[in-house]
Amino acid sequence: MTQRLLVVGNGMAGMRMVESLLRLAPDRYAITVIGREPHGNYNRVLLSPVLAGERPFEETLIHTQAWYQQHGVTLLAGETVLKIDLVARRLETDRRVLAWDRLVFATGSRPRLPAIAGVDRPQVFGFRSKADIDALLAETGPVVVLGGGFL
Repeated sequence: MTQRLLVVGNGMAGMRMVESLLRLAPDRYAITVIGREPHGNYNRVLLSPVLAGERPFEETLIHTQAWYQQHGVTLLAGETVLKIDLVARRLETDRRVLAWDRLVFATGSRPRLPAIAGVDRPQVFGFRSKADIDALLAETGPVVVLGGGFL
């Protein structure tokens, strides 16, 4: 019997698990991936060249929308998980309610900004996602990078 697998998070780690399941047990799960971002998953390390204008964002994509379809994986892109009922095995997003047999959290992280004066100003950004790059590129004026971190 096929089990319903929900993966919360569409990043590299969760999708590596999905790839492995598709290879090792292709008929065991009906897989649904919920990702807050509105596209397939991508290599965040390549965001710096996107920001620098050295490569288009599309070259960072690991899995396009077509990949999910070709592999029978349902991608709920641009959805946010709002509530999880562990007893009833129900998960609510901002658009729907889903049931599951297996649930995996692969949500990654968010950049931590230092606790310094001015960090709450509208010109201060984190740098971890495509949305962050879009916001940075839309701004005018100087940019300061504090730390280099993973990216």
